[in-house]
Amino acid sequence: MARCPRKVARDRACNGRREICRLNVGTGRWRLKKAVKLLPLLALASLVHAPWVLAGGFTIIEMGVKKTGMMTSIAKPDDLSAVYHNPAGLADQHGTRLHLSSGFSFVDAKVRLKAWPGGEGVYGSEDFISTPVDDEGYFEGWIRPTRYFGAMPMFVASSDFGWEDGPVWAFSMFVPDFIGAFLPEDAPTRYMVVEGYFVAGVACLSGAWRLPAPYDFLSVGAGIGALYVRIAGSRWLNVNSLLEYNTDFKATQAAEDWRPFYNLGITADLPLGITLGLSFIGGADVNLEGRLDIELAPGQEKDPILDALGLQVEGNYRMRQTMKVPAGLAFGINWEVFDRLELGFDLRWWFYSVFDKSEIFHNIDVQLGGQPLVENPMVLPKDYEDSWTVSLGALGRPFDVPLELMAGWSYDHSPAPTRTKSLDSPSTNLTGFSLGARYTLFGRYRLSLTYYRYWYLKDTVDDSILDPPQNSQYVGSVDTVSVEAEIIF
Repeated sequence: MARCPRKVARDRACNGRREICRLNVGTGRWRLKKAVKLLPLLALASLVHAPWVLAGGFTIIEMGVKKTGMMTSIAKPDDLSAVYHNPAGLADQHGTRLHLSSGFSFVDAKVRLKAWPGGEGVYGSEDFISTPVDDEGYFEGWIRPTRYFGAMPMFVASSDFGWEDGPVWAFSMFVPDFIGAFLPEDAPTRYMVVEGYFVAGVACLSGAWRLPAPYDFLSVGAGIGALYVRIAGSRWLNVNSLLEYNTDFKATQAAEDWRPFYNLGITADLPLGITLGLSFIGGADVNLEGRLDIELAPGQEKDPILDALGLQVEGNYRMRQTMKVPAGLAFGINWEVFDRLELGFDLRWWFYSVFDKSEIFHNIDVQLGGQPLVENPMVLPKDYEDSWTVSLGALGRPFDVPLELMAGWSYDHSPAPTRTKSLDSPSTNLTGFSLGARYTLFGRYRLSLTYYRYWYLKDTVDDSILDPPQNSQYVGSVDTVSVEAEIIF
């Protein structure tokens, strides 16, 4: 607990007229309500998502050698990652197969946060953050995560059960997102996010079939399963009471939900070596249920005024947060120019415009004068627009050995308008390239290694409507190495 620096300076300037100065900034009751209202805005992470790599379609889905090496995988997903990208791609993967893969991400990102001014009845950052501010209005220095992790494991088993012209079935478990970040607790960003992680996992049963003649140029597929979502994170919360004190609390959130998962796909083989692909993945209304724990931040003491009023901010609470996972539609073209060269194009569209707000329901029952101090539900504005990703890729077989070399490029357009972007889910536009190689050993072991790099295009937010405002600049990049092994029995 500490005196606010701006209040101390104001008291000195008033030459003893402290009571008049108090009246100039509004009543303590109103200020307290505004401060407590800032309780946990830990949303999505991203969904949300601590997720320093959040992008179109809820996250950056990079699984399977064709996607991570060539950046295109809708028209011709010729490994078992087809269960996600386009289940129709399973139809030509006969026999019994096992697939194991994972990507590992390494992030280099940084953010500048702009200080926010106070006003009548509203405290500014200068009241409780001592970090110097530069001439542009930003807190001095770039802030970087102290730690980061990201992994995308996938396991798939498939079989045609000996029916050469029949359907192919697959069972898969994959985690398109297991990511987290930790920011320094002495940085100004501690009031937005300190740490967090996001997990999205899927268990799915898929089937695909190449239709009989004369429609054997078509393959169809579908998958159905369960989606598990979990977010967890923490941030600091500053509460000012009756001018004299400001106290830091630490709020920690952990919540999870299960939802149905399904996708559909079709491919069409056309003359001149052209294959078209179309896939759809269903969306979901997510209700994340869990806990919200509020405690005094390290080194803080209880506020005697809050105690005297019988106001207990710290405690263990229950919460439920509503979110939207958007549906997605994808279209792809793969052109086998000749035996040794393939070219690909993908367009993925995510219907993010359904995500206009997130609501947090809770059982925090703190009142003053018979009025609740914390809104229920707390409404977090999102106002997202649709997001899209465009990708180009090439695959070559330049040698007389079963070696395939790949390269690709991609651009992802963020769904988040600048006014509602938050540091716990800093979705930005990004672009990147990929390289990959796949070697088939003894005709049954397919081993792959890929690398891709994304650059987060510099993002400046000057119109934040969040509370507190999160006007900032954000830049960075992510490097991901993926390995894959498939066995054909």
